Amino acid sequence: MVNRPAPRSIKLLANIPLNLLLFSVLIVPFVLMIYLAFLEWNPASGYDWWKAPITGLTNFKKALEDARFLYSFRLTMIYVVVTVAVEFLLGLALAYLLLEDFPGKKLVIAAVIYPLMLPPVVVATIFYLMFQDYGPINNIFLRSIMGASALNLHWFLRPDTAFITLLIADIWQWTPFIFLIMYSALSAVPKRLVEAAQVLGAGSSTIFWRIRLPLIKPLIIIAVVLRALEAFKVFDYVYIMTGGGPGTSTETVSLYIYRVAIEYHDISYAAAMSLIVLAVIMVVIRAFIWYAFERGE
Repeated sequence: MVNRPAPRSIKLLANIPLNLLLFSVLIVPFVLMIYLAFLEWNPASGYDWWKAPITGLTNFKKALEDARFLYSFRLTMIYVVVTVAVEFLLGLALAYLLLEDFPGKKLVIAAVIYPLMLPPVVVATIFYLMFQDYGPINNIFLRSIMGASALNLHWFLRPDTAFITLLIADIWQWTPFIFLIMYSALSAVPKRLVEAAQVLGAGSSTIFWRIRLPLIKPLIIIAVVLRALEAFKVFDYVYIMTGGGPGTSTETVSLYIYRVAIEYHDISYAAAMSLIVLAVIMVVIRAFIWYAFERGE
């Protein structure tokens, strides 16, 4: 019996539920956000959003002149670069070290990936308590090194140390994400290539840099891009641990947009800032993908 392909009409009908879901969940809110960005409207304005006056590019110009927005965007970029770089190096190192079999390997891997299973809100709360003046970081860990002076270290009262606490929390939770991808990639490298290199006298470092790493390059790019996109949306750690403080020194762009939209009720301005952030992310990611995959083709 010959299997005939389904008629095109059947395929179209089968895709209708998915298309409706995507249209209602993604496309409609996105189009609405674009429209609101060109208006001057907030919920307390006294009129409906479809009656709001059109202001053109005023909100976009305001965002590009907003020192607080520009600072939060720059801080978020620094946050992404630092966390992703450290997480990648740690995740790759752990994946390489755990390639070989040894007793208790499954327990070690389970312990490594455990932080990834926790909600970010829980992790933020844990680290907020740990870095309190009389928390375990000061009272146990640093006190054994610095003595009683460790109790005078107020992590959340200084911009630099407050920012460091955010980095530590993020790195602790998301390094396992990079580890899982790198471990899967390194495990999939054909053993025959490694064995052939060993027969030819190649050392472990040569095999890693010349064979393993080039073969897993596509997965490295995917892992870095996915993690960077996720890190750029950081909100939970900042909101719970520092609240953007002291002052606005640790306020990320997500937290600032949230405050503009929810606390200050300026929906149109928040929509404009969101579009600017989206445009910058798209350009950066596209340039990164071109440099990694398409350059030299």
